[in-house]
Amino acid sequence: MQSRSRQTNNPFTHPLLGLILGVFAWSAVAQTSAPLVPKSNAAHITSLQAKTDSLEWAHLSATQRQALQPLDATWSKLSETQKKQWIALSTDYADLTPSAKERLHTRMATWAALTPKQRTQARLNFSQTQALPTEDKAERWEIYQTLTPEQKQALAASAPKVPLAPQVKVPQKPAAIPAAH
Repeated sequence: MQSRSRQTNNPFTHPLLGLILGVFAWSAVAQTSAPLVPKSNAAHITSLQAKTDSLEWAHLSATQRQALQPLDATWSKLSETQKKQWIALSTDYADLTPSAKERLHTRMATWAALTPKQRTQARLNFSQTQALPTEDKAERWEIYQTLTPEQKQALAASAPKVPLAPQVKVPQKPAAIPAAH
């Protein structure tokens, strides 16, 4: 019963909230999709090493560190691709209003705190909402905004739960066979 209540209180299972988090995640992906074409192996290796070094926290510019501040503690654990995506997302940080900067940091911290399973669910929700017509999304969002927190929780609880992966039974080790004497 308690695990069910945790699921129903999870705001990241709601499609509209998935849309919000998904937009945040996919905007970083879309901005870093330029292919890397090496000119030669030696030049390519040198180029990759320089790019990898520049992705270390200490090598980021002061503006980038300020924009990515919520990720400071976990930066070293991120993959090179993730770091590039976050850096790409930080490019317009200086142009944001103070409230937009605060909102970005809040959402960044929220996204970084999600488990991989929750991130996958948010991306799935985002892709499902992308299939809807723009007018339909806007109308649904306006309706959602008028709901009370209790109604929002009830709506999230009623959303169908999509399994992220098939349930696989882990084989048990066979019991030890006693040696015959």
